[in-house]
Amino acid sequence: MTETFQGRTITGRGDAESIAIQVLNFIVADVDRIIQFLNVTGLQPETIGESATSSHFLLGVLEYVAKDDELLKVVDQEMKIRPAAILAAVVHLSPEPEVKPLDKKVDAGPQLPRRNLFH
Repeated sequence: MTETFQGRTITGRGDAESIAIQVLNFIVADVDRIIQFLNVTGLQPETIGESATSSHFLLGVLEYVAKDDELLKVVDQEMKIRPAAILAAVVHLSPEPEVKPLDKKVDAGPQLPRRNLFH
């Protein structure tokens, strides 16, 4: 099932960043929520605006919300952003895993001499 946000399908990074920014604004608008957020993340109020331009930071905001069931419920109720939409946005903002090419020959170290047990 494809998740939607504001009537649109979450199709990529832009939609995911939009959700993250709206959720961040929701957190910042409430004193208790922003204090909790700052305590958990270790950020300072002065650095939030600057950090909000980073995709990694926005991913962190969504992961923060996804790990807090109560906050996730409040976001769902007050912002009408379903938990599945939050999780879909996390997927879109997550970096691609680094894939290393497989070596054709694996270096197993020096070969031991083989002995023939059947003379």
